[in-house]
Amino acid sequence: MAALLPRLLRYAAVGGLVMVVFSGLNWLLGRHFGKDVSFLLAYPPAVALHFWLNKTWTFGCERTDAARQVSEYVVMVAVTFAIQAAVFKALTVFTGLPGWAAAAAANAAQMAITFLAMQFRIFRNAPEL
Repeated sequence: MAALLPRLLRYAAVGGLVMVVFSGLNWLLGRHFGKDVSFLLAYPPAVALHFWLNKTWTFGCERTDAARQVSEYVVMVAVTFAIQAAVFKALTVFTGLPGWAAAAAANAAQMAITFLAMQFRIFRNAPEL
């Protein structure tokens, strides 16, 4: 448990850095391709950076089954996006929260689930049974 706080801080740092990279790529590419295309072009490198930094730095995962890890990560991204969208929709329909607050709460839910999935499944260092 003592290692949990530093891991959570690294996870937050990775999230912040990836957000800066994603936003920066959107700004840079948007000047040439427009906002919609730049969003699509910036997403894959941001997701790849998120995967790599979390694997190597946040979780210190030294396992070499990268194909399994990547496939599970991609599924996790899709599932947590759906959860985030559902939480956002529920909060905007059933509460008086403004959109930005509902988005922040939905993002927090997604981040918690993502951390748990990476901690206990995707990047766990325990040997496979």
